[in-house]
Amino acid sequence: MFRLSLLCCFFLFFSCTESNTPNNNSSSISELSNLLLVTPNDTVLLKERRNLFINNGDFENALIDQKQLFILDTTNYVNRFKLAELYFNLYNVNPNYISNSLELISSNDLVYPSILLLRGKLFYILQKYSKSIKNINAYLRSYPFDAEAYFYKGLNYKEIGDVDMAESQFQTAIEQNPNHVSSHEQLAFIYAFKEDTLAKYYFINALNSDSSLLSSWYNLAMYYQNRGNFTNAKKSYFGILRRDSINFDANYNLGYISLVEEKFELAIKYFSTLINLSDTFSSAYFSRGLAYKFNNEKFKAQKDFEKTLELNPDFIEAKKELKSFK
Repeated sequence: MFRLSLLCCFFLFFSCTESNTPNNNSSSISELSNLLLVTPNDTVLLKERRNLFINNGDFENALIDQKQLFILDTTNYVNRFKLAELYFNLYNVNPNYISNSLELISSNDLVYPSILLLRGKLFYILQKYSKSIKNINAYLRSYPFDAEAYFYKGLNYKEIGDVDMAESQFQTAIEQNPNHVSSHEQLAFIYAFKEDTLAKYYFINALNSDSSLLSSWYNLAMYYQNRGNFTNAKKSYFGILRRDSINFDANYNLGYISLVEEKFELAIKYFSTLINLSDTFSSAYFSRGLAYKFNNEKFKAQKDFEKTLELNPDFIEAKKELKSFK
C-alpha cells in the first residue's frame, strides 16, 4: 500500500478568469455550497470548496468540483493536471479512473514536471515500466531531490526483476527524505527476501517514521512472527490493538501465536473476538475449533468445525478434523 501525496502544481502562468470573490479559508463547505447555488461557475468558490474536500480526504466530491473547473477552461493546464491527479488518487475506488487520468495527460506535448511524474505513476500501474521510468527520469531532471520519484523508479525496477537497481532507488529516496516510509518498507522486503537481518532495521525505521500507520506495525510483527520471535511479534500486534482494538489481522495472528504457545484459552478469546465481529469468517471458526480441541473441549470444537464447513464447504482441514471425531 503506497501513500499517494497530492502534488503541487507550478503552472502559475496559466490562469482562469475568476470572479472577485475574496478567498476565505474559514468558509465551511456548506457556506460555499450555498454561494455556489447562486453562482455555480465561480471558479474561486469551486477551488476553495475543492480544497476543503481534499483536506477532509473527500476526494470524490473534490473530483466533482475539479471536473467543473476543467469544463469551464479546458485549456488551463492546472485544471487538467489536478483533474488527472484526483482520478489517480481515486483509482482504488474505480479502476477505470486510471485510463481517465492518463487520457488527460497522455499528449507528448505535456512535458511539465508534475505531469511527467504523474504519467510515470500511471504507466507503473499499467505495467508499462519502461515508459514509466522514461517519464520519471525526465521529471528528475527538473526535481532531482524528489524522494517519491526515486521510490516509483524503485518499484519499476523491482517489477522488471532488477532488484539491485530497485534497492539503489529506494536508498536514494531515503537519502532525499529519511522519513519516506514506503521506501523503508520496500528495502525491508528486499532484505527479508535475501534473509538479511538488515530487514528488521528497515521495518523498525518505517515504524519510527510514522507510528500511526497500522501497516508498519503489521509488517514488523509479521517479520518477527515468520522468524519465530513471538515475543516481539506480540509487542507489535499489541501496538496495533492499542490503536484499533478490533483489528482482524492482529487478533487472528495473536490467536495463532497463542495456539503455538499452547495458551489455548487465550487463543479462544482472540478467535472469539473475530467471530463476534464477523460470523462469516470460516478461518476464525476453524482456528477456534483447534483451540477448543487442544483444550479438551471436544463438543465445542466439533461445532466450530461444522460451522467452518457450513461457511466454506471446501475447507479440507476442517473435513479432516471432523473425521477424527468419528
